[in-house]
Amino acid sequence: MSERPSGGYLPTVWDPELIQSFTPLCTYESDGHRLEELKHATQLLFKSLTRPEEKLDMINKMQRLDVAKHFKKEIKEFLTHLDPNTPTDLFTVALQFRLLHHNGKFKECLSEDAAGLLSLYEASHLGVHEEGVLDEAKAFSTKHLKLAMDKLELEKDLAQQIKESLEVPLYWRFPRMEARNFINIYQRDENKKLALSELAKLDFNLLQSVYLQELKELAE
Repeated sequence: MSERPSGGYLPTVWDPELIQSFTPLCTYESDGHRLEELKHATQLLFKSLTRPEEKLDMINKMQRLDVAKHFKKEIKEFLTHLDPNTPTDLFTVALQFRLLHHNGKFKECLSEDAAGLLSLYEASHLGVHEEGVLDEAKAFSTKHLKLAMDKLELEKDLAQQIKESLEVPLYWRFPRMEARNFINIYQRDENKKLALSELAKLDFNLLQSVYLQELKELAE
């Protein structure tokens, strides 16, 4: 009987003993109560905000930090009862930029708002293929974000976010990897909400502990 040909696979780099030696930073057993406290504190903080734009900004932060899953009810309730005169859907926001169109081009004054351009750029990737308004928005925002990067006048964290988004738009990223990256950015935000910041870090580490336990079981 002839020998079965080798598949050419390299030996695993994972040492079972090394994997078993890993210790999680926290666990649901020891830190579950703190997680619930932070969720409650963040919930109260969200409810305390009175301006729609503040709540929208906090929802954005929650999504970037991958903790919005804990506040689905509150987010849905807010968006459901949001003043219809406040543009929130992608089409309306993009249409507003379209109406600011002047002589075949977006008004150049819009190019001075780097954070706004970044939001427009990210939103433009949620449209369907050849959707005129969003295609224009993408082209305009891409052009001026690149120009802003060349000027080297941007705040460091904003410049980093723009660089990463031009390489891989937010909508295309893996949420947990994005959360890990944005936790560091949010930590340096002078206006950060401490409860939300701590919640994001604890939630991330707790999920990491679950993955580690699953890896240990596979390595047994």
